[in-house]
Amino acid sequence: METLTSANPFNILSKREREVLNLILQGAQVKDISASMELKSNTISTFKKNILSKVGVTNNIELFKLALQYKIV
Repeated sequence: METLTSANPFNILSKREREVLNLILQGAQVKDISASMELKSNTISTFKKNILSKVGVTNNIELFKLALQYKIV
């Protein structure tokens, strides 16, 4: 039997990663996200890299498709 976490890869994201994810899915660029969250661009890039890795995709298009599949957007 699959656990909730294994069924939905987005469940393993931290609260901050989910915030970044939501902004990415809205089409925001790293520089825009860093300005709105008052964090450095490098920090946001690291969040993005970790999000992609944790959910098992390699780019924003795959991320968006996966988010649609799990009704995140």
